[in-house]
Amino acid sequence: MEQGRYVSVQMVDLYTFNYGYVGTRTTGNKAGAYLVAGPNWQGETPAGIDRVFRCETEFSFIIFRTQLRGQQDLDAVKAIQAGYATTPLSTFLGSEPPAAAPAIAWPAFDKQRAGTDPFAYLNFMLQFCPARAGGAGEAAARERLARFGIGAGKASPLAALSAEQRQQVAAGMKAGMARIKAQVGAIGTVRNGWRLGSAAGDRAFYDGDWALRAAGAMAGIYGNSKAEAFYPFLATDSEGKPVDTSATRYTMTFAPDQLPPVRAFWSITMYDAKTQFLIDNPLDRYLINSPMLAGMKRDADGSLTIHIQHDSPGPERESNWLPAPAGPVFLVMRLYWPEEAATSGAWAPPPVVPVPGAQSGAKGRGERPGTKSVETVVRTDERYGGDGLFQGPRGWSYWNHLEAPRPIQNPNLWPDTQSTYFLARFALPAGARLTTYFDFPHARYFQFALYVARDNTFVSTGEALSGPALEPDPGSTNPFRVGADRRAAKRAFRIHILAADAPAAASEREPNTLYAGASGATLQSIVRIYLSDHGFDGAGWQPASAPGSEPAFRYEATLADGTRLSASEVVARFARPIPGEVSPPMTAAQWHGLVKAPTNDPLLDPATAPARRVPVWEKYWNIKYSILGALKSAEDRAKIPFAGAVDGGGDPTTQYFVTHINRRFGPVYVMRGKMPTFPDTYTGAEGRPLAVTPDVQTQYWSLVSCESAPVGRIVDGLADMQVPLDAERNYTIVVSRREDRPKNATLENGVAWLEWSDRGEGLDVPENRPDFGMLILRIMATNPTWRERPEGVTRPGMEAEIMGPYLPRGEYTDKATFEARAAR
Repeated sequence: MEQGRYVSVQMVDLYTFNYGYVGTRTTGNKAGAYLVAGPNWQGETPAGIDRVFRCETEFSFIIFRTQLRGQQDLDAVKAIQAGYATTPLSTFLGSEPPAAAPAIAWPAFDKQRAGTDPFAYLNFMLQFCPARAGGAGEAAARERLARFGIGAGKASPLAALSAEQRQQVAAGMKAGMARIKAQVGAIGTVRNGWRLGSAAGDRAFYDGDWALRAAGAMAGIYGNSKAEAFYPFLATDSEGKPVDTSATRYTMTFAPDQLPPVRAFWSITMYDAKTQFLIDNPLDRYLINSPMLAGMKRDADGSLTIHIQHDSPGPERESNWLPAPAGPVFLVMRLYWPEEAATSGAWAPPPVVPVPGAQSGAKGRGERPGTKSVETVVRTDERYGGDGLFQGPRGWSYWNHLEAPRPIQNPNLWPDTQSTYFLARFALPAGARLTTYFDFPHARYFQFALYVARDNTFVSTGEALSGPALEPDPGSTNPFRVGADRRAAKRAFRIHILAADAPAAASEREPNTLYAGASGATLQSIVRIYLSDHGFDGAGWQPASAPGSEPAFRYEATLADGTRLSASEVVARFARPIPGEVSPPMTAAQWHGLVKAPTNDPLLDPATAPARRVPVWEKYWNIKYSILGALKSAEDRAKIPFAGAVDGGGDPTTQYFVTHINRRFGPVYVMRGKMPTFPDTYTGAEGRPLAVTPDVQTQYWSLVSCESAPVGRIVDGLADMQVPLDAERNYTIVVSRREDRPKNATLENGVAWLEWSDRGEGLDVPENRPDFGMLILRIMATNPTWRERPEGVTRPGMEAEIMGPYLPRGEYTDKATFEARAAR
């Protein structure tokens, strides 16, 4: 092919070692024939072969890269690619082919199993990775693995382990993953917010450093060796903060004559940090690279400024726009055939600089106070995710931001976006007492509650203790009580779970004690922590930025005969860990069977059920009445019992309200109502968390947009402090998909926006209805002096009478209509 066009053929084995290159840098652009041989090939180099490359494993990746200089160059690239050929050696020689290799029975890949039992897949793949002759260090590692049951073709060793041993293995896997992540964060050095270094190469490059090899695969699998390509990736902005384009717009400016120093070409590619996928955008532009320079605008001094943001910077700057997600950013620079100035550190990419006061309101999540950063989510998981009794942390942020969340962390029962949950399942023998020692979290709300499994869900036993009701240890402060010092340093307390029946009289109950009953049944407990204070981790127990020191969960037990049990003994004797995801209350088939049932309200259309043309907010009583009953006529629904303990793992001190909506009635749902007073704890007047707990109507108010019951996912959420209010505390909230969001549905216009799921019901089945929507409102731990408090709703239909303006009302409209009229 012609000189001046860059091509590269990269060869990678199953260890992700780069064992060979063909192309512009190594062999030039002339034609050639190259032999790739496996570990057991013993032949002589045939005539006509320019070079032999030996692969250590029986499978190899061969990656062909051909430089594209623009859309007009596409046909030329296709012609070059048509000239690439891979053929068996026998075809090249014109000889008889060898006997066919045995068929391989590839195991079906299961993501959940890969996360909990990767050893079965490892043992399968080791069949194709023969031990390397002369590799003494590697031989010792294989011997250690063999003692655990890891070896070519063996079954998974987990099946033969006890439950305690499997927990130890899981803890080891977690520690190993943490080490790899730490290694990723230690690659090279950081300059101008960019991490500069290399984690890809051949076997000699790694020199036995398997942690670095794993980090290289995690950071960018099949990466090129440094001589072929150099990959600076963005760590922080110019202020040392994570880059999040849902909240801020950024620029990156190359000074004159300071473009990346390369012999081939360079590019800057944008990815969503949560998924590491490319970003859908109106320009279909996923990178900016050197072939695009001719069409970009230079600054007056000859420098080049790139605009990094979610929404367009305007027609005059769009040529220099690198579209970004409405959220955290993962930005990677690629320098193909880099010059020494790049690989030595003499040159560094310019910093990514936040534009002062420029907020990207297209999605409207990142600008909300209280949004957990990815770093905070990861740190919370690393601190508290390994306890043997309390499983978690669980919640929307952990499932969506952790790289490899555990199945138990799937928040599939319509959680709140600001919540952190810990689940424990256990069985106490009669008379036993389990004592757990806590510190009051730096957060808006704390609760410990007991549940029992019933009707394929968790039903409250009625035993629950929330923040204000808890007695602090001597010398400590309960920060949840009115007038208390929320920043108090000493904040210890304890909770007892007693395997005995609760006393008939409330006055006879022991302080800080939950009664599990004397039957010894298996119970479920949930620790709830809502809206941790600014500067604290997701659980509110420790500072977000400083290294954690104290364990979150400290517990012991006493048996009826006085025998004391340590924490490890508690886990061994009482714990009944949930092995996978918490089961949703029904399957997709059951749900759609209910939606299409002939006994449903004849006024409902199965295409939109249970939504109605005039949406109404109702108090949530239980799944049967409030979810399934919404499909029935008023007469049939009245036959369903509504009273009783809350189910679905719901908080017994929270009042839930539900409405079903559907885009077929209108793509924009407008919700209005009056906000009760709440303690705005996240930050006080001086930028620190609120100092003193005030007397308010409710501890917490929030709204989430949901998918259907079989998945229980939420898509977006608003906490009380994130909703703009007028002088009378009235609010307007717009619910829509991103493309339907009115331009005046912004905080500046006094309107909050909530995203409507583009998945509808969220089901991976053909019957999924994409226009489905459901909203859940939480009003938590209300003040008995509040006249309109929702606890006054004691039967269905009383909501408007009791709550007055605090009960939301809503209507359907569309984008143009909302934009054409005043927001309120």
